[in-house]
Amino acid sequence: MSNISYVPGLGNLPFGNRNANAPGSFYSNDSQFNPQETALLEKAIRYKIFDSAPAQYDSLKLLFSKGFIDYPMDEFQYYEEPFGRSPIESNAVVGAQAAVPGTNQTQVITLTANSINRISPDMIIIYEDGTKGVVVDITGNDITVNSLTNGGLPAVVVGSIFAIQGTIRADGMDYFSSYERLEVIERYNYIQFFLRARRWTPVEMAKFKNSGTTDYLGRDMMQKVKQLRIDFFNSFWNGERGEFPISNGYAAKSMGGIYPTMQAAGAAQISTPLNGLQAAFESTAFVTNFKAEGGTRFIYAPDQILNDFSKIYKQPNLYYEPNNEVANLKLRRIELGTQNMVLVPCELWREESCFESSWARRAIVLDQEAVTPVKMKGFPQIEEGYTLPLQKNGTREDYTDFWVKGQMSIEFNNPTSSFIIDMQ
Repeated sequence: MSNISYVPGLGNLPFGNRNANAPGSFYSNDSQFNPQETALLEKAIRYKIFDSAPAQYDSLKLLFSKGFIDYPMDEFQYYEEPFGRSPIESNAVVGAQAAVPGTNQTQVITLTANSINRISPDMIIIYEDGTKGVVVDITGNDITVNSLTNGGLPAVVVGSIFAIQGTIRADGMDYFSSYERLEVIERYNYIQFFLRARRWTPVEMAKFKNSGTTDYLGRDMMQKVKQLRIDFFNSFWNGERGEFPISNGYAAKSMGGIYPTMQAAGAAQISTPLNGLQAAFESTAFVTNFKAEGGTRFIYAPDQILNDFSKIYKQPNLYYEPNNEVANLKLRRIELGTQNMVLVPCELWREESCFESSWARRAIVLDQEAVTPVKMKGFPQIEEGYTLPLQKNGTREDYTDFWVKGQMSIEFNNPTSSFIIDMQ
């Protein structure tokens, strides 16, 4: 095993702790806490950070009310089973075929490359005008379609959309014609590690303790906890998945948050003035509703935007009654058809030290059940502690560092079931 050495910086700069994480034995070798103490500490810090959090962090309360998924590495893949059928799209112009009594008509239609894998022979498709046809052959990106007997087929243009009615089979067939395999969407994300720390010299620490005029030391430590909480919040919403070369030249992974993941997946994003908010919100809500009847989604926005929603729907005394999977936060809700829309305040979106200015006028309607917190196996989600005591145990450093650190990522399935509203 390589020697563990501290590499101090100059003056009050942070110092590195290289080669300090022995494989498989971090807590038993390098921490002042044993595994049992660390587990108890994690519970205490989680309570301090999340259960006592103000309303600005309700999104984290909802997220962490689920159990974390453990992955063995700091990068992970997950798979999403889509709906199983999608509309197909034409990529060429095809002329109409008029009906002739006693016969059927035929068309050869070129589909887009993405559409051809969604269809097989003996599937009935529906044209945009409601006409039905059956696919009888697939060659490359071309499908051959037969009409009903005595029927015709309408003209097709580039971008024409066909729905899939279903399959059909004839009496006496001795083979299968409609073969399909499950298609899955592969997504991935990175687990991000966070750290906040504070350093005291022995004289500095003694003066604070001896004077006793304020609880500065305690408040200083709690400030680090608060800042870590804000780091989690900001990264949960706006983290960009990727890799940063940091100050020591090492590569550090950054997690993908809600908003960038939705944009990458092509989730709906609309821009509307206040007088168009209700129409834009309702039309997009119904188009993106993939949940069961009575399903719940959450409207995250600054208070001013939520107030606009409340004025439109005028239901100030209607509260959401959560099931056991989410925290009981006494949140207001809006009934929209069979949907429940729950209002969750995100005042930190207005803070320009955390988010760019566009977030102050943004609402995100999120399918919270599609989001699951993730951490790396073998490390607690949150922990805090001190470096080695002053000039003891053979150390030469004349200071003590307090630190609080954590890790977080998310698994976000079906981001297109959520949508973004930007107020003009």
